[in-house]
Amino acid sequence: MESIVLERGFEVGFPQAVEKEAEQIGIASNKLGKKIAATEIAKRRDIRQTLNIHHRSIRRKRFDDAISFKKLPDNSYEIGIHIADVSHYVREGTALDREAVKRGCSIYLVDRTIPMLPEVLSNDVCSFEPT
Repeated sequence: MESIVLERGFEVGFPQAVEKEAEQIGIASNKLGKKIAATEIAKRRDIRQTLNIHHRSIRRKRFDDAISFKKLPDNSYEIGIHIADVSHYVREGTALDREAVKRGCSIYLVDRTIPMLPEVLSNDVCSFEPT
């Protein structure tokens, strides 16, 4: 895997300015008790009353996704796939924004993940509980 990373030129670390911005967002979110404002929730489809299953384990490489399952009135079923919207924290023109545009996506290899955003955003902030 290391040879693939090196051969393809994937950047593993982040520039200091990117890490600093991400850390500030993480610190601010922790000061808020990891709560999302009701005004932000109102902008989105609220699926908190739907069964959502988040799978987290040490071997997993992602912590920002879930699936949902709901029986509909016509006896059919709705299955949803949900990915955390960490872009909410990335403001246009910032160092985080420029780095995310440069990377384009996270890279998942057999033994590691090379994230598009620093871990404090891709793993910590996405586990927020709504207010």
